[in-house]
Amino acid sequence: MAGATGKILGNESSQAAMKIGLFCPEVPGHLNPMTTLASELSRRGHEVTMVGCQRAESIVARANLPFYPLGTDDPLNAELEEGFRVLGTTSGFQAMMQTGKIYSLHSQLSQKYIPAAFDTLNFDGLVVDQVCPVPALEADRRQLPYAVACNALAVYWDPLIPPPPLAWSYRDDWYGRLRNEMAKHVVLAAYYWFANDRKSADPLLLIREFNRGVVHVAQQPDFFEYPRTFYPPNLHYTGPWHRSERDDTAVDFPWQWLDGRPLIYASMGTLQNNLSNVFQSIIEAVKDLPMQVVLSKGGGQVDLPGQLPDNVLLVERAPQLRLLERAKLVITHAGLNTALECLAHGIPMLCLPVTNDQPGVAKRVEYLGNGRCIPVRQVTTARLKQELKRILEEDLYQAKATQFAEALAKFDGPEVAAELIEQALLSKQPLPNAKHIAKSTAE
Repeated sequence: MAGATGKILGNESSQAAMKIGLFCPEVPGHLNPMTTLASELSRRGHEVTMVGCQRAESIVARANLPFYPLGTDDPLNAELEEGFRVLGTTSGFQAMMQTGKIYSLHSQLSQKYIPAAFDTLNFDGLVVDQVCPVPALEADRRQLPYAVACNALAVYWDPLIPPPPLAWSYRDDWYGRLRNEMAKHVVLAAYYWFANDRKSADPLLLIREFNRGVVHVAQQPDFFEYPRTFYPPNLHYTGPWHRSERDDTAVDFPWQWLDGRPLIYASMGTLQNNLSNVFQSIIEAVKDLPMQVVLSKGGGQVDLPGQLPDNVLLVERAPQLRLLERAKLVITHAGLNTALECLAHGIPMLCLPVTNDQPGVAKRVEYLGNGRCIPVRQVTTARLKQELKRILEEDLYQAKATQFAEALAKFDGPEVAAELIEQALLSKQPLPNAKHIAKSTAE
């Protein structure tokens, strides 16, 4: 893996202890990997504090980490909650525009309260999510070193790579390059609509200006990326930022329901999951399979009239990591965390991406050969049956999934990332990836 500097779990840090602040969007898909990374930094002797809006508090508390809330009594928090509720009912470009609106609200809260948080907490360095530029800008103003963490798909514009919100296959010919460049401007317009309207910080600042920060770390492994024309010099791929103990043991699950038949686990995530028609199509597609199916609503508002088939269990929330230990196949929205967890467990995937980086994740799964992709607006019972049959009957998908799991088992992603962050924050100097520099020179 490019940039990997550590492999063995359990090595303690020999670096001087630091006070480190961590910032990311207040959604499980970003908070879960970031809190895992924060816990690893804490284990290595650093004093860590998660900083964010009020809606992050419960997930941070579950990870037993200190939390500093921004603007607890500010009515913008209520607007932010409503924005996420609306996002759960949208997909495609509508969801991208709603994401832009949410970003604008988040940016306003951050701009109002982050300077005071810095004054109070007196950090030695930061870890900032790739889509959280406000703390990075404040750190630049104070000449404070910071690392950029790619909790979602690591996005750096490249003419060979389709914009992540589009479920396009990779192609390196002139048509692919032209198509990608034109689409990039459409995607940017969707995200910038609300951000520019409210004069927020540039939401893609840390994507466009890839030299900001002393190091960029991504939880996706280097094999989970297309060939590029340009390799960001300070970007290091590590490996999934998850630990088995992160799974919420408080989730009540009827384990006795599992009777030994092969298991399919299906989830559309915890954010954009109010998609009753998709859940209904999944149920219709699996009801005649000689398998059991656990279908998680992820807390979404899903209306499923009628009686469920005997082989389908519908739950509000699921202990995902423990179910992945038993699953033969996963039906997923293709959030990066779920995709990487499936990779680590050696499970083929049927991806039903909704928006943002999910289409890009899903098409990489398909490109690698360990799964298939149906964009959520194209989901029908017939297509689901066809793709499920293909994945279950063709040995290639399981063989590829097993191959990738064996590769990931050799590395500890949180440890590798924490070691890189330590080195870069202490030196306050850019930490280049020698493999990326060699590839860029060769290109």
